[in-house]
Amino acid sequence: MSVHKRANNDTYYVSYRDAEGRQRTKTFGKGREGKRDAQRFDEEIKARKLVEAPLPVFAPGQKVYIDQLTQLYINAKKAEGKSLRWIRELAVLVKTHFIPVFAQRPVDEIRFEEIVEIIGKAYADRSQTTRSRYMSYLKMVFQYGVDYELTTKNPLKRWKKPKERPRDTKLTYPDLMKLKDAARPHLAWAIEVAWNLGVRTGESELLALTWNDIDWDDSSIKVYATKTKTTRVIPIAPEFLERLRVMRQKAQTGYVVEYQGKPLRKFRRSLKTAAEKAGLTYPVVMYDIRHLFATTLLREGGDVAAVSKLMGHASVKMTVDQYYHLLGGEKRRTIAKLPSLSKPEDAPSPKAAPSAPQPPTSAPA
Repeated sequence: MSVHKRANNDTYYVSYRDAEGRQRTKTFGKGREGKRDAQRFDEEIKARKLVEAPLPVFAPGQKVYIDQLTQLYINAKKAEGKSLRWIRELAVLVKTHFIPVFAQRPVDEIRFEEIVEIIGKAYADRSQTTRSRYMSYLKMVFQYGVDYELTTKNPLKRWKKPKERPRDTKLTYPDLMKLKDAARPHLAWAIEVAWNLGVRTGESELLALTWNDIDWDDSSIKVYATKTKTTRVIPIAPEFLERLRVMRQKAQTGYVVEYQGKPLRKFRRSLKTAAEKAGLTYPVVMYDIRHLFATTLLREGGDVAAVSKLMGHASVKMTVDQYYHLLGGEKRRTIAKLPSLSKPEDAPSPKAAPSAPQPPTSAPA
């Protein structure tokens, strides 16, 4: 199973076996987009084999291997309601890079430095954030084995995720307007929704919003956060509610944000194109809109607790830690309200203006 390209028409396709073991072929388009879609499907099929595999059964004292341990962990997370996207990402990571190396070695024989080396080589072109995320996934898998007494050690027990430097976000409201004006219609609408609701701008929230989530009578929308497993209700401004009514009449799917009658997964390329057309000289990601949403509300005097609830943060402290340091003017305005202990007479006397120079007196005769 892998991605292939037809010589007669340059289309990409994937050959694979379905759940009943029958050989199947799925065809995709041409060019970079067709290849990318084929590769994505290929990864999903590979991940599905691990995600949907039956649970292994162990005898007392039996050695456990990484594919077995990952299978147990994935099934546990599925039962907890973990997103399928997250599960498949973990499955692809283990199946692609770790099972080939450790297929014949029990988990208890895997060493820390081996894991670091594999992640470093496999994702050398990725950011430190991405590599740390994958290390976190593996650490949770190994810890699951220890917690349930399937293995005796976690090779990543002492590894700690390095602190990440906050991203320098430069997007401003005027630039956001330029970006929206330069964007293709589906992206412009996604930007408008993200700005008015302040939701997380990926598959977990923005792209998961449906028309059924809107309470038209209450002028609000219900947002489920897969990150925190909580649901929050966000009020909708009257003007934006009318925009939603108009867009609802044009919708071809049940999703608030769509493209050509299909749900969206990402818009990285279209966002980059729009930023270039808008003349923005700094990199922009969709999450910058959520960041701007929070900082704008706080700078306009919005209540920190209310902003925290709108953002879906686990606590007000999280909101303060992430955003309040950007509001230097708030500290200045606050300190200006402190009453003074000085008395009028304590004020320094104004300096006397220097007298004009006198002309020299003439010498006596």
